Amino acid sequence: MTHADAHLNGAGPGAEITRTGDPDYDFGGACFDLDKPEDREIVRFVLSQALFGEATGVYCGKSLYAAGSLEAARFYVRQAKQELAHLQLFADIFRALDMKPVPAHWVVKLLSSHNNYYPLKVLMEHAIGEGMVLDIFKDLLLQTLPDSDPRVPLIKKKLRLVCREEEEHIAWGEKETRRLLAEKPWLKTPYFGLLELQMSVLPLLVRAFEKRAGNHPVLAHLPGFLAHVQRRVYQQGKELGFVPDTRPGAAKRAAAMGFGLAVFARSQFARSQSRLEKIYIAELGLS
Repeated sequence: MTHADAHLNGAGPGAEITRTGDPDYDFGGACFDLDKPEDREIVRFVLSQALFGEATGVYCGKSLYAAGSLEAARFYVRQAKQELAHLQLFADIFRALDMKPVPAHWVVKLLSSHNNYYPLKVLMEHAIGEGMVLDIFKDLLLQTLPDSDPRVPLIKKKLRLVCREEEEHIAWGEKETRRLLAEKPWLKTPYFGLLELQMSVLPLLVRAFEKRAGNHPVLAHLPGFLAHVQRRVYQQGKELGFVPDTRPGAAKRAAAMGFGLAVFARSQFARSQSRLEKIYIAELGLS
């Protein structure tokens, strides 16, 4: 059984684990020093964003209510349990490091906001959003937390578990995104526009650390890491079929972003409606 096969069932039939727990970006051995106040502050900031992201697991309740299939309902029940377990896990990490969380950055709140419009939810929350979360966990935290600190090995063990479960969520998002694009090809343009918008606000998240980046072994990698995340996300979009192979000109990108914003704005007025109680007989194969 492969690494992917071992936990593929959580993402449902037809899903493919395209991300693994192996690092995609090399920090070159750079690590934080958890005895230095300035490094502890940076780690606290990063962990606080993760803690908020896991707290948004409550959104799974709305997704379960609006599930359009029995498969989707099973996925969101499973994800809700996992996200709440992750929330407790990160609380344990804060306690182990003797830290207190800070409020989430507005960019993180924006990128992790719930969307009642299912086509945007599976792309923005699962495929793209949780994909970037995995970048932070497996590339940043797993590499830059120092193994020499006796608290870190257990923390990394917990983070690896989270990474494996995030891979399931990404696989679900990618599978559903492909299905929706096949059913509604017009989604390609707003999907691309929203991706462009997401990538444009991402640098704002690291701006607070830019002044300290030059002489810090980890922060010096921020520009390269950010560029890596952006390249990976664009490649993901190409593989999903909504990012053009050749980057469009400014006018076409602006039009796509406008279309994406219009779809996003319309989605904010969408209401969740339950469906499973209307289709359960067919979903169970009893019709």
